[in-house]
Amino acid sequence: MTDSTYYKPRLVIGNQEILLGMSGSATFPGSNQANSLKCTITDPDFQNSRLFNEEVKFYLNYGSDDGVPLFRGFIKSVTTSDDKTVIGAIDGRTYINSQNSKMIELTDDENYDGYTLAAFLYDYIDNNINTDKIRIGLDILKDTYPSASISGVRNPPTPAYQVVSRQLQKVIDDSDTEKPLAYSIDMIDDGNKSNITFVKEKLLTDSSAFSLSFSDGIKSYKYNRRAPANFGVVGGASFTYGNSPQGSIGMAVTKKEFKDKNEARHELIKQILLQYRETDEISLECSKGHYVALGSIVNVILDKEDIGGNHRITSKSIKFSDGGVSLSLKLNSKPLLLSEYI
Repeated sequence: MTDSTYYKPRLVIGNQEILLGMSGSATFPGSNQANSLKCTITDPDFQNSRLFNEEVKFYLNYGSDDGVPLFRGFIKSVTTSDDKTVIGAIDGRTYINSQNSKMIELTDDENYDGYTLAAFLYDYIDNNINTDKIRIGLDILKDTYPSASISGVRNPPTPAYQVVSRQLQKVIDDSDTEKPLAYSIDMIDDGNKSNITFVKEKLLTDSSAFSLSFSDGIKSYKYNRRAPANFGVVGGASFTYGNSPQGSIGMAVTKKEFKDKNEARHELIKQILLQYRETDEISLECSKGHYVALGSIVNVILDKEDIGGNHRITSKSIKFSDGGVSLSLKLNSKPLLLSEYI
């Protein structure tokens, strides 16, 4: 079966449906970055007036008809010529994360002290973004574990999303100290709207969503193995992990204040163990996995290289045209630095 078999892409802009004469890409970059869609439309019946800020839904329909769009967002750029229209769309996070979005200033007089990240997002979006219609769904938004607070946060006018993502970098579930798990922000579509939510990383020992091999899904691959940090010094405490077979590699030293050396050392251990979770940076060109969510576990079967086993999907990109569809996946390619979490 070729990549174009049973492939029937649909693009819906507002109330107008486009079935023919389009090509482009949908990008899901991960690391709390917004998803985006770029599409070139050559359908002569397409009317391109008043496109800016229109809602866009893209259905891949790869193998069967989709009930939920692969991508939902809002048009933020339009380029037209005599024979085509090129649109660029970003998911709902564009309304809380662009320099053109409404900013929030947190001061001693006006702030969200006492609010968790989820409570802050809910209140801000409900009162500032979804005032006339739902642009960002809130139905599945819930707090992280451990929860994080906005208390004490002060900043000049800043996009609300940046306030949340900075605080989220400090949230690590270390209930199992040897297997710390971080959180990310994602958009999950329910068929009617795209909902913002916090997603905790899965353990690599969890069941995989599917397997990939040269006989089933992998068309080509490349990888890079990085050496993670294995020692660090922070808050007057130090920690060294393992016997350093690849040499000693240090972590950045934080300026965060800790109540004592034990707390500082505990934080340092978490960060170094996070580094050791993901040492392979793998890029795959695939014929399956188009609908898999970021953060899902995939089992890679490759006999020729020492990179087989379970890996996390950290980003994906889908290109589409009348000739077919292609999929690129990146696994475990998210760098984890101490400075990102402090």
